[in-house]
This record gives sequence, structure tokens and C-alpha cells, in this order.
Amino acid sequence: MGSVADEIKKTSVVASTHPGSEPDFVEALLQAYRKLELAEQLGAMLDSAARWTGASCGFALGAGSERRGFLRLAATVTADDPRFGAVAAIDPERLKSWLPDGSAVFAGFGPFQAVVGEWPGAAPAHGAAFPVLDSRERWVGVLLMCFEKQPTAESVDRVKRLLEMARQAVDNALQVHSMRELVIKDDTASCFNRRHFEEFLPEELSRASRFRSPVSLIFLDMDNLKQVNSIHGHSMGSQTLYEVSLRVRSRIRKFDKLFRFGGDEFCIVLPETAWHGALEVAERVRDVIAGKPFLTRELGPEGVQMTASLGLASFPLHARTQHDLIQQADLAMREIKKGGKNAIGISEIAGGDDGG
Repeated sequence: MGSVADEIKKTSVVASTHPGSEPDFVEALLQAYRKLELAEQLGAMLDSAARWTGASCGFALGAGSERRGFLRLAATVTADDPRFGAVAAIDPERLKSWLPDGSAVFAGFGPFQAVVGEWPGAAPAHGAAFPVLDSRERWVGVLLMCFEKQPTAESVDRVKRLLEMARQAVDNALQVHSMRELVIKDDTASCFNRRHFEEFLPEELSRASRFRSPVSLIFLDMDNLKQVNSIHGHSMGSQTLYEVSLRVRSRIRKFDKLFRFGGDEFCIVLPETAWHGALEVAERVRDVIAGKPFLTRELGPEGVQMTASLGLASFPLHARTQHDLIQQADLAMREIKKGGKNAIGISEIAGGDDGG
């Protein structure tokens, strides 16, 4: 990746000499190249696309953890708009099934209603979806927009042209993200490490506060990993941690993140998730750990039976700060450890908020 300044200069020249490129288009493209965070890029491109097409509202969704799904990163409406909560996350295969030709403007609000929940009020007459691709034509995001009347073909083509010319900017953001991931992964468990947890959680809580959406945290402690280390050695303990990570990641949703907090403790951060949704996830995780033995390849069919104790807390229902959210989830887990293990604890409600 060349310097950002060089990329911006080159892009400015190319864009300004492209047929039909007006100053507003050039500035929109330069905004994408000036930003090295994908969420900020998508937000900038969404603002331009909504302005050009006259969209009544729009949403930018970016690839979630391990590119397994799309999560809302930006919107042209604020959290107090009843339409805001209708589009938060979507499975990529479902999205692609709407768009056989890669992008579409279609009559009727259609598939948008099924993204998260029912659309509040009267459905818009038209919808549009534009995939955001990198230079290798991999999906990294999507712009979803709603219209009271169908946008002009010229404005739609303009959006497509912006996204096409911004692919190198997307590459730059992805490369920055890849370099960051080298220092945020736990080598033993093959999930995110505590350093990244301490960076990610405050960012997610800030986003949740801004958008008035819930975030849940699950603390997970393996009940008998110390026995594995004592009896079978630390290499088997490390292999167990890796198997825990694989099993947990197979049961959490596509937009959630798993972190190794330290030792035999893990944390799961669940964006856009209230406590009852987190409880369902926690039960799936508890069940997949206890359901079959570990280390069967190394020790034979009987392997080692493992269980986990879990505690959950949700923002803002159980805690309103990062420190309190971690403390409440940890306390809920420790109560389970005292009372018999292999179960799920839920934090006490803070301040009487019903949390939705």
C-alpha cells in the first residue's frame, strides 16, 4: 500500500478526468480515500449515495467477524427515528439472493422488512441495495436505501461508479485492519485477545450509546481446565482452549466476537443484543461445551468431559459503563461457580430500567 497522500493525489487526478465527474463526485471519492477505517468509509459513501439518489433513509452494513455476516455501521437516520432499528444485521447469502446481478433498485420495500423486524409505518415505495466490493470483488459491505419515488438511472449509475472507483480505498482499509489483527489474536485459542477486548468493548458501547441499542457481555469460565493441565499436561490444556474457541464460535452469531480474557476465561460481546437474546446464545454455548468430550483425537473416544460456568450482563439494563458491565458479568459467573457450575447466571438490573 502506497502512502495515503499519494493515493489521494492519484485518485483526484483520475476522478477529475473521468467523463461525467463533477466536483461533488470527486470530493465524495476523496472522502473515501482519506478514511482508513471501513466503517467511516461506508458512512461517507452512504451519505453521498443518499444525497444523490434522494433516499428517505439509508444504512451502511459492513462485514462482521471473519466476514460471516453484515452488521449496521452507519445510518442516515438517528436512533430516535423508528426506522432505525429495522435494519441492523443480515446474513450475506440472503442478501446476495436479492441481488442476482450484483446491485438492484426494486419496487416495493420487499426484503428490507425481514432484515431485523417489521418496518414501522408505511413501507417506502422503492428500495435499493448496492454491494461494496474490494478490488478482488469480495463483498465487504452493502448500502441499503429506501425511496418514496424511484431514483433516476443517472443517480444510481453515479453511486455504482463511486463504489467501483473506491475499491482501492476499501483495499487500503482492509490492509490496515489485517495488520491490526496480527496483534489482536490469541495464538493459543485462535480467537481475539484481551488487548483487543479492551479496545473493542468501549468502542462498541460508545456506538450502542449513540444509537440507543443494547450490547450484551457473556463471561465464560471453564470449570475443570486445571485438572486437564495437571493430569495430561499443559499442551493438552492449550488444545482444549482451542477446541473451546472452535465450539463457541460455532454457536455464536455472525456479528458477535469471542475473546480470551485470560487463563481459562473467555468473553463474548454481542452487539445489538438484549439480555434475553444473550441468554439464548449462552445456553447454546453451555450446551456445546458440555455436550461431548474434548481431546478425543489425542486421548481416545472417551476424551475429557468439560463444562463451563457463564455469567451475562447487558448494557444499559445491568450496567451503564464499561467497568460495570465487565464487573456484573464476572460477578454473575462467579455466583454460578459457587453454586454448582455448568450453568448461566444473569446480572441484577441496574436502576430499574426495563432494557426493552
